[in-house]
Amino acid sequence: MTAKIRLVTATALALLATPALAQTKSTAINDQLQWGDVFANINVVTRNGAPSATASAVAAGNSVSGANLTGDLSAQSTQTMTGATFGWANVDADRTGQAIAVATSQGNTLQAQTQNGDLDLVGAQATSKGDVNAGAVATVGSTRSVTAVASGAGNNAALAADHGDLNTNFTQTDSSSVYSVAKVNAQSTRDTVAGASAAGNAYGSTSTTSTVTAALTQNSSGPQVYASSAVTQDRARNVTSAATAAGNSASIENEWGYTQIRGRQDNASGVYSESKVALASWTGAATSSAYGVGNQALATNVGSDLDVDVLQQNTGNITTSATFDGAGSGDAVVASTAVGNAFTGYVCSYCGDARVSGSVTQTNGGNVASSGIITTNGSGAVIGSASAIGNTATFITTNSRN
Repeated sequence: MTAKIRLVTATALALLATPALAQTKSTAINDQLQWGDVFANINVVTRNGAPSATASAVAAGNSVSGANLTGDLSAQSTQTMTGATFGWANVDADRTGQAIAVATSQGNTLQAQTQNGDLDLVGAQATSKGDVNAGAVATVGSTRSVTAVASGAGNNAALAADHGDLNTNFTQTDSSSVYSVAKVNAQSTRDTVAGASAAGNAYGSTSTTSTVTAALTQNSSGPQVYASSAVTQDRARNVTSAATAAGNSASIENEWGYTQIRGRQDNASGVYSESKVALASWTGAATSSAYGVGNQALATNVGSDLDVDVLQQNTGNITTSATFDGAGSGDAVVASTAVGNAFTGYVCSYCGDARVSGSVTQTNGGNVASSGIITTNGSGAVIGSASAIGNTATFITTNSRN
């Protein structure tokens, strides 16, 4: 059974990953099943002033990608992950010009693209049992810049079509927990960035000169979707710490063509996002932000109509926390935002009467809590905000002159 599964997967990858140069239409079937755990770990240690130090870890239970750059692509894809996924990147440097730690962990990931042809995709992704973990840590002495970024998702799909229709019928189901953690510990830097993002299910498409018909179903029921970003530093100039967590996230962007979307999002996972910044001294701008949402959908269209039929239901608790503690002369900004369900529909009409229309139904049964703390001893501007919203929907129609 194992050999057969591997053979089917390898064949599908070969079909999808190779552009169709000699034909105008490609057809591919992908079927992937991963039972065991997937583990990627990289540890970079450098001393005595290396010009740069970089650690990158990528872990995926199932991965498939395909492109036809000369015509149509018709694909069917099924991905199932039952093991745990773990990606960890660590940089330890005493003195360096640049330090970067990046970790990406995904139970299932899919990418598909066409140019001058239609993209037709029917697919499903499912992650269960094993958790998804992504961690990036940078520990440095003196450096010009330091970056630690961790990204984790139970299921992730990214589609693109250029001068061709985009037709999708896609389902994502995640019943595992997703954890993303990014940390920076530094003595002295000019620019510091720490970012963590976690999602049970993530779907995104971009298209131009295209008619889009998208049917999307997302279900997140794992115990927790957790994102944590933290910076601890002695001396700093500009610092950014940002954490984002979402049970279900969908983004559909189109230009110069009609767009029709049918979306169903159901989140029962607890969503938690936290950001912490602690600076002994700083002189530039320091930002600590945390964003958490049960279900979010963004639909945009330029130059033509957008019709939506979206249903969002959240029963998980949403909690966000952002803090800052420092002494110095710089500006400090703290933002904490927690949302049960969020939808934005946007149309920009260059001519004619393009509009956004349809229906959005939102139901939130989870608790939504947001908190922020700023503690300073001498500083420039100090700005803090905390927002907790059960349901929010925004419809915008504008033109090129607005």
